[in-house]
Amino acid sequence: MKIAKDGIRSIVKVGYDGRVYKTFRGTDKENRFANEVRVLKALEARGCDYVPRLLDDDPDELTIVTTNCGAPAETSISEEKAQSLFEDLEKEFGIVHDDPFPRNITYNQRSGSFNIIDFELAEVKEDPQHREGSDEAHRTLTWCGTSRDGRRKPGNQDALSVFSSHGGWAESLDLSGTQSIDESGLVFAVSDGMGGQAGGEIASNLVVRDLRRFLPAMMGDFHGAADQEAILEAAVRSLHDFVKRTGDHSDHLKGMGATVVCGLFYRTRVVFAHVGDSRFYRYRNGELTQLTHDHTYIGGQFRSGKINERQMRMHPRRNVLQQAIGGGCQYVTPQVDSSSIESGDWFLICSDGVIDGLWNKNIASAFEEGIEKEQSADEICQRILEWSFEEAGADDTTLFVVRAK
Repeated sequence: MKIAKDGIRSIVKVGYDGRVYKTFRGTDKENRFANEVRVLKALEARGCDYVPRLLDDDPDELTIVTTNCGAPAETSISEEKAQSLFEDLEKEFGIVHDDPFPRNITYNQRSGSFNIIDFELAEVKEDPQHREGSDEAHRTLTWCGTSRDGRRKPGNQDALSVFSSHGGWAESLDLSGTQSIDESGLVFAVSDGMGGQAGGEIASNLVVRDLRRFLPAMMGDFHGAADQEAILEAAVRSLHDFVKRTGDHSDHLKGMGATVVCGLFYRTRVVFAHVGDSRFYRYRNGELTQLTHDHTYIGGQFRSGKINERQMRMHPRRNVLQQAIGGGCQYVTPQVDSSSIESGDWFLICSDGVIDGLWNKNIASAFEEGIEKEQSADEICQRILEWSFEEAGADDTTLFVVRAK
């Protein structure tokens, strides 16, 4: 480990895995340790994303383990900007820092943002937003996944999977279930194959099968990773290389490819990665948000405002991908991002068979109606499947519906 700070009140080390280890010492060390644990848990529960995330704590050794928030920014941030960050921290999240100066600001190059660190003497006030469970978050997921063959061709070239990890080994779960994500994360993945009936089906199954191999091997248990986004991106790139090599070594599979969209849900955040035109949605407080963007030329035109949703859906080249896992692509640049998980959130992870049948307003309507009727994840999942199949149904239709409590 590299020593980043060796002071009277603590010693801070950075591990080779990027995690930060802070051991408290000196006067009142037990109380300072307990307070920082409490503050970081409250910040996570309240959805603050510009502070360290607590990964582990050891009350016997008085050591906390957190994510890495980057390099010190004392010389690159103005006092005015620093004061603004500390004021926002109190105004939005109810946390009063005891030392609101640039020396407690870092810069996270990956996220391109300034972050606040060192909360051992900070004060936790009432949550200004009155979020549920705002002192320490607890999240449970209920989910349902399903798939249906399209009418256009025999067989199903879609694949889906949900799994956790224990000791670096994947544990596959049923396509319908309920589980807490406080101690261990869950991954949901959907893939849509291409390249002929045999090639497409093999490619999509390779994607969901080998994501279960690559991701646990890289991350271990689905908690405690210093940079989940980087690991998830590396796993998706490994999938691409693996599928491409497999196709290149077989004449009848050459050029096979697949989309992938996957989300790692852990505690109060979901980290997701995506290549192709399968999608990841969040439904929160009556508003549907498409978290992924299609890797198509038409998708780019839509995001830039040059065409509307109707024009995008009717365009003859709407399904021509610019990126895919395998599929003759030399390289891929996955979209990797994250979102908070709030109690009451719903998520939809789906192949383009759903999108062929349903506009975004239809998906929002399915969630709205289901919530009004107090329907389960299974019922809303089946409603979306049947509705999209009625409206289109030519392509294979695959989806997960996930509810957070």
